[in-house]
Amino acid sequence: MKSEIPRSWITHRGLVLGFVFAMVALGMGSCAVRSPEKHIHQLKSMQKVERTKAANELIRFDADEVVPLLMEESGSGYIRVRFEVANLLGRFKDARAVPALVMMLQDKSPRVAAMAAWALGQIRSPDALTFLMEYTRDPTLEVRQYVLGALGPCHSYEVDSALSDSAFAVIIRALKATKPKWRISALQSLREYGYRDAAEHVIRLSRDPSPEVRHVAVQVLGQIGSGQHVPPEGIDPIAPVSERMHNNIYEALLVALDADELQSIRIKAVRALLQVGDARVVPQLQKLLREGTDKDKIEAQRAIDKLHLQVAQK
Repeated sequence: MKSEIPRSWITHRGLVLGFVFAMVALGMGSCAVRSPEKHIHQLKSMQKVERTKAANELIRFDADEVVPLLMEESGSGYIRVRFEVANLLGRFKDARAVPALVMMLQDKSPRVAAMAAWALGQIRSPDALTFLMEYTRDPTLEVRQYVLGALGPCHSYEVDSALSDSAFAVIIRALKATKPKWRISALQSLREYGYRDAAEHVIRLSRDPSPEVRHVAVQVLGQIGSGQHVPPEGIDPIAPVSERMHNNIYEALLVALDADELQSIRIKAVRALLQVGDARVVPQLQKLLREGTDKDKIEAQRAIDKLHLQVAQK
């Protein structure tokens, strides 16, 4: 006589098998979803939100899967696709994309060309520097802005010292450019050269008519005066300055504490003075505590506390 199989066991077994099959189906489905081609096609959407979704999905893939596909689309007939491609190649920071991005510097759309320049700066490839130099006089505001910003990250004295010096000269000249965004990009690019021979230029820019330029220049003075980059580190270490120049930097930062200056710039000046670490500033900070805004008082008190701690630790 055959023994009966308990009905509860059969039910349990069916549930287990059903769960296993469901997991297999889910796994197969997820594999299909993880194909990058779908998202590459989605970059052609007329809806920006859809293109953004596609880009955010593509960046999650391995570069080996996506970068070759993006390079194929770099010559797309759609400006919106070329723009997204350049952006993504910059986000991947994959040196294989440099030739495609160099070609995109010639794009008829200034937005695409500017994004290509930005991407090359993100990749930081010395191979791009020669080509970027061809666009340093581009008349388009956005293109020149991002080209200037990419010169510093792409320079390398080990690869080509003469070309790096040429790029440095362009950056120094751009500190006097007519457009504030060009001056800011030059300041940011100069960081990669360790702000070499630039202290006087930066002091002048800390009094620039543009508040955006002053904002960046004040931050830079803190780095030059302290001899320390704010992370991430630049390519070249910050060159030490003379005692006279150190005093000039200190005086320029004091000017930026003026009550007539913008609040955000005064805050940056306090932080820059703290970074420089000159205890002579304490009376000025105490004045801010008495007469400044609530935000001034918070920053001034924090700086005084840290300066006192630094003195105590010496």
